[in-house]
Amino acid sequence: MRVSIFAILPIALALASSVTAHYDDDFEARDYIDDLATRNYGDILGARDLLVDISTRDLVDELTRRTSKWTCQAAGCGQTFSEYAKVTAHKEKTGHKIGLTK
Repeated sequence: MRVSIFAILPIALALASSVTAHYDDDFEARDYIDDLATRNYGDILGARDLLVDISTRDLVDELTRRTSKWTCQAAGCGQTFSEYAKVTAHKEKTGHKIGLTK
């Protein structure tokens, strides 16, 4: 049984094209791991050391303080403040009681 070279040629070309179209992701993963291994984590670890000493309650209180508005609860005053520095100045100047506005 003889097989013509013209019959084998399309099969060989199809196999060759499927082999070259296959891409192996191993090299990309290896580059990513190498990047992680050589990355400088000094800044990240320094920030983590700072945050270790702060409790969750302190963080929530500070965020509440920075995003809240305060209202003077003294009769007839009713001033509203958005900056904590102005709240403390008003308290020291007038002696009024100030509360958070929800």
